[in-house]
Amino acid sequence: MTGEITKMFTNLKKEQFIHSNFPFCDYSLDYTLDSLQDMGAGTIEFYGAAPHFCMEDVTYSDMKVLGYKLREHGLKVLEINPENCAYPVNLASGNSATRARTLRYYENAIHTAGVISAKYVLIFPGYPNADDNPEDAWKRSVDSMNRLGNIAKTEGVTITFEATTPNITVVTNHKKIMQMIKDTGCENMAVTVDLMCLAQTQETVQDVYDICGPGRIVNVHYTDGGLLPAGCWEHRIPGEGDLDLDTMLKQFDENHYKGYFGNEVKWSIDPLVNTPELTSAKLQKWWDSHF
Repeated sequence: MTGEITKMFTNLKKEQFIHSNFPFCDYSLDYTLDSLQDMGAGTIEFYGAAPHFCMEDVTYSDMKVLGYKLREHGLKVLEINPENCAYPVNLASGNSATRARTLRYYENAIHTAGVISAKYVLIFPGYPNADDNPEDAWKRSVDSMNRLGNIAKTEGVTITFEATTPNITVVTNHKKIMQMIKDTGCENMAVTVDLMCLAQTQETVQDVYDICGPGRIVNVHYTDGGLLPAGCWEHRIPGEGDLDLDTMLKQFDENHYKGYFGNEVKWSIDPLVNTPELTSAKLQKWWDSHF
């Protein structure tokens, strides 16, 4: 839950908040880009998934067309976030066919970033099955990420990791992210901090800075979190959840964070906020109230 605190920051700037296509998942890409342009979005985070841009299906021609459409709408992508959870992708899989298909999927995301000049691609490095040897899964994940890291280097792209729950990633906290970066031997790797996921990993923003260092933190998913009766968390619009976002943002401010705060929220729990435009506007309003 957040308080009514205004003008609370010394270093953070109003312009660090950016929109995304996340709230527009039920709309076409063309509708989405038109709407983002109308709201003056400028720099955005791009969710790479159907119906907008599924990494399993895209060709080089599709990547070029996406770049043209973004430029036509005055939009620039900071980070591509290919669907990492809902699709059957797993870079740590013991099934060679699954792993090969997943590598191709993320290679497409990296090549897309290169074509449209996005700086970052968020990649989940895979997870073990319940009966897998965790050490073997980690080794497969490291091997996969080393391959992708080298491909990303040729595209001028940095791969980012996000710490979250063990059912979807082997990097379940920020110490493991730093271990993954060390084990891959790739320096073009960094951290995207998801504020809701900090509740899952039981870390603070300051913990992340102490573990990773300020140079590794390049993007933040600016989301509240709602704790469900089953004990799991879901993304919420800031002010609609249970997190102390003001304290979190203050810690970014104290650490002189210069990156962006991107949106990864698809909908509001408020039944009156029932369009992607209204969802985006509510996000913007909460952010603006602090400056």
